[in-house]
Amino acid sequence: MNLLWSAYRTAAPVLGAMAPAARWLTSPHERALWEERLGHVTVSGGVHAWLHAASMGEALAAGALLAELAPLQPGARFHLTATTRGGRARLRQLDPNSTLAPIDSPQAIARFLAGVRPERMFLLETELWFHWLMATRAAGVPVAVVSARLSSRSVPNYRRFGAPLKGLIGGLAAVLCQSELDAERWLALGAPPARTVVVGNLKNDALPQPADDRGRARARLALEPGRPLLVLGSVRPGEITVLARAWATLPERTRALWQVVAVPRHPRVSGELREEARRAGQPLVFGGEPRGGAWRWEDRLGVLAGYYQAADVAFVGGSLGRFGGHNPLEPAACGAAVVMGPDHASQLQAMRMLLAREAVWVAGPGAPLALAFETLLEHEQPRQERQRAALAVADAARGAARRAVARLSGWGLWPVA
Repeated sequence: MNLLWSAYRTAAPVLGAMAPAARWLTSPHERALWEERLGHVTVSGGVHAWLHAASMGEALAAGALLAELAPLQPGARFHLTATTRGGRARLRQLDPNSTLAPIDSPQAIARFLAGVRPERMFLLETELWFHWLMATRAAGVPVAVVSARLSSRSVPNYRRFGAPLKGLIGGLAAVLCQSELDAERWLALGAPPARTVVVGNLKNDALPQPADDRGRARARLALEPGRPLLVLGSVRPGEITVLARAWATLPERTRALWQVVAVPRHPRVSGELREEARRAGQPLVFGGEPRGGAWRWEDRLGVLAGYYQAADVAFVGGSLGRFGGHNPLEPAACGAAVVMGPDHASQLQAMRMLLAREAVWVAGPGAPLALAFETLLEHEQPRQERQRAALAVADAARGAARRAVARLSGWGLWPVA
């Protein structure tokens, strides 16, 4: 028997036994939801499917999948879970009865399955909790991974668990992957070849739509309707300095014409980033119309899509350092001309699609980024060409949920007989 697998199987029941007492070591917010972590969830009459979306990103995709599943099973009952509290909050916008998922201990998953009684389980992306898979298999609940992905680093880590894990993955009812590369990685872990296919990324189905009128979209955000807008989205530490330097190279008339809104990826580092802007000599305003080359600072959660809809040009953050980049299809779907730094390893599939249509400008710090801003902010034709290309790519990327449910239906996994 594989030693790592044996250690996990030994440790999980012990941790499960200790988990009730561990609530007092958690934060008050976590403590209030600890019963859900322990699997104390009951759904009268059971459900047709348990759908698990780990965090906020996967929770966004859950709505697209539900929208395709529900019409095929009139009156379908679902139970939605998330690993994070943020994901739970997002899922509760779809279903107010959504809960946190049980921890991966035999005690918690047994309580959860007894209380929820799902007939199917749909996992979004990469949630391989071993006791969940063992318990659902023992209960005869088919498990499908939808919008499945695996990083190159995950494969050798999972392989360390040896044949037992390979057997669990081989027993999955379906693995519906985001890309061909993801499919290769799942197959390398033992996924069933006849049931491992590429359907695309469910998150693309949740992409925002472009605004009917950018001017009105700007007015709704208390920006000047007639002035073009550059959005610096999902910026991370270290990027403000680079962006401020590129902005400063533009002619004064250009900086006076354009409005700029900077949106940090995480509000918790907003203070750090504001200080970075101060050191770079970049003025900030905290509401109203940014003038005189200042940027509006916007650190509220959930507002970035609205800014992208109002944007003519968007820089996608997390791409100038070692963060892997954030989703460039979000501004592309809104019809913005997209600029991204060279570090976009976590967005390779989206970048391949955008680059193939010349719908994204990849620019590193210094002169390359300054050139991208100069070209797109000062010249209408290249800006409009990239805007049209970006919209076309985003439109083509949608449809993963429809393709996934068609596969599930063809294999008899949905609707539930």
